[in-house]
Amino acid sequence: MKIKLAIIICAFASIYSCTSRNSRIPISAKSEGVNTDMLESLPTPPSSSESNTTIDKKIIKTAYISIEVENYADERKLIDSSLKQTNAYIVNENLQNTESQISNSINIKVPANQFEKLLDKLSKIAKKVDYQNIETKDVTEEYIDIETRLANSRKVEQTYLKLLRRTNTIEDILKIEQKLGEIRTDIESTEGRLKYLNHQVSFSTINLNVYQNLEYKYNPENTQSFFQRLKRSISMGWNGIITFFLFLIRLWPLWILSAIGYYLWKYIVKTRKEREKDKKKKKKLLKKESQQDNQQPLY
Repeated sequence: MKIKLAIIICAFASIYSCTSRNSRIPISAKSEGVNTDMLESLPTPPSSSESNTTIDKKIIKTAYISIEVENYADERKLIDSSLKQTNAYIVNENLQNTESQISNSINIKVPANQFEKLLDKLSKIAKKVDYQNIETKDVTEEYIDIETRLANSRKVEQTYLKLLRRTNTIEDILKIEQKLGEIRTDIESTEGRLKYLNHQVSFSTINLNVYQNLEYKYNPENTQSFFQRLKRSISMGWNGIITFFLFLIRLWPLWILSAIGYYLWKYIVKTRKEREKDKKKKKKLLKKESQQDNQQPLY
């Protein structure tokens, strides 16, 4: 049973790869003791020529357009109306408003069949079209390859499921389930890529930059007279003095501690000086006594 399972798994792997899509099971499998009925039930992947006849061209379109408008607020309403008429929607936008210009960079998604129509509407709204670039990307080959790989993976999955129903040993069941998990992971990844391509093909992208140039207006600053500025300076100076005075009052605990420290320091210094004076007096007295003792006559 293990030898048969190993040969069957090798056959599945050869079918699953893209390099052996049109290969068939060799007749020599009978001589190795393989179950020919099970091998004949394995799916044969479709050829690429068959897929090419059923799939239309898959084109991803991207446009870059910059337009100048007379009045941004009014023309923006026309842009929004055009988006609704073509079933388009805004992905993101970046509005900037300066003294000289109002500009907005808008990223738009539009159905592929409405792509040219929306571009034409935007061009008609514009006072001037600065530039309009259209890029196309043909993903037909990638789309066919993904669809073929997905179909092959699903057929191999079904074959493993049939084999799982025929298997009785736990060891073989675990091996088949592990292989099924790998195949299903690949199927989910392939389906995700296929959905992404379908969305990119179905919805084209328009990167619109719309702006309005504004007339520069000089607004002179209203300067104050000398007396007004003098009055303001005096007021600011007085307020500064009050603020500083209030700040000093706020530090009253520090002033108390400083005063206590000052008087304590003076007391310590005074005490040391008195002790030094007492020591000097004692030294003088001792010196005098020693001199008197030396002057007394000896009998």
